[in-house]
Amino acid sequence: MENKNWKQKFFALYTGQFFSLLTSSAVQFSIIWWLTDTTGGSALVLTLAGLAGFLPQALVGPFAGTLTDRYSRKMMMITADMIVALAGLLLFTSMYVGEPSISLIVFVLVVRSLATAFHMPAMQASVPLLAPQEHLTKVAGWGQTVASISNIAGPAVGMSLLAVSSIEWVLLLDVLGAVVASSILLFIRFPIVQRSEGNATSSFMIEMKEGYHAIVKHPGLMKLTVVMTVVAMLYIPLGTYFPLMTRNHFEKGVVEAGLVEIVFAIGLIVGGSILGVLGDRFEKINTMVIGMILMGVALFISGLLTPPVFYLFVVLAGLVGLSGPLFSAPFYAYIQTEIEPHLLGRVFSFVTSLSLLATPIGYALAGVLIELTNVATLFTITGVLIILNAVVTMKVK
Repeated sequence: MENKNWKQKFFALYTGQFFSLLTSSAVQFSIIWWLTDTTGGSALVLTLAGLAGFLPQALVGPFAGTLTDRYSRKMMMITADMIVALAGLLLFTSMYVGEPSISLIVFVLVVRSLATAFHMPAMQASVPLLAPQEHLTKVAGWGQTVASISNIAGPAVGMSLLAVSSIEWVLLLDVLGAVVASSILLFIRFPIVQRSEGNATSSFMIEMKEGYHAIVKHPGLMKLTVVMTVVAMLYIPLGTYFPLMTRNHFEKGVVEAGLVEIVFAIGLIVGGSILGVLGDRFEKINTMVIGMILMGVALFISGLLTPPVFYLFVVLAGLVGLSGPLFSAPFYAYIQTEIEPHLLGRVFSFVTSLSLLATPIGYALAGVLIELTNVATLFTITGVLIILNAVVTMKVK
């Protein structure tokens, strides 16, 4: 495998991905906002939009990962970007000539989710082809930073453009982002992944099972996958409940809620940046444990705070954000280190699908707990459970 000029390749790769993720985030925000405004905040429509955004990716993930391992990962990413662009053009045309139906918008959200199901494993599986193994944690930190900045800036870009134009013109951002990202990808040389002789003629279903067995037959990876699925189930819903914590528990307003979100986002960027600079110096499992313990303690303390110490909660929100990349990025790097390159697409798809399918369970449990107790109790219990997952992670060899 050629690793010459690998840093320059990643600079180019992540530059393109930044534009793609930024524009995609802006368009996604704009579509949801348009649905909210048009339907008067219909819970049914917004629920359908939410399901359309993640459920197709979760269900199709294992199939997408198998195709990713069969064919060129670079072309898979380019194709996924182009499909998103075409979906954006379709919705732009519909909005330009008249009022689009809700069903068309949900369809476009489904297409975007399906494209992500192919793009994500292709991207993750390409990383160890371009970077030396000893630098995978650092590269994962760079990826986390790019994703965090894009996800934070995207809604701001979408909101700004909606203020000066209409949504149909915002949709064209998808085309711009896809063209920039795909154009850069065309100039990056990806090493060819050699499939084993047995795999060359194996059936699609056999290959998909190989991805599943690659996880099951690796005790350490299997244990970490279960842990990360549980942590995702606990952690992801908290993003929805941070504003509720600010409003109901600390009795603050929209300005303070915005401050919490900003500090949390800064924490995400700082966490990814730390790994991007120092990630190679630390053992992956230990870094994951530190990240989980830091998050668990910050959440546990947050739930115990009284309203007068709101600004301590702001600091703790920053620590929660910082800790996220500390356990997620090393997990991705661990997979890239332990799994053979020709299986990576399938393995990443299975792992992602598990997390996505666990997310609605997390939302349901969190909602029930808040109804029975309060949002502060949710934070405290979540913190304890994440610390327990850190203890399990310590025992992974």
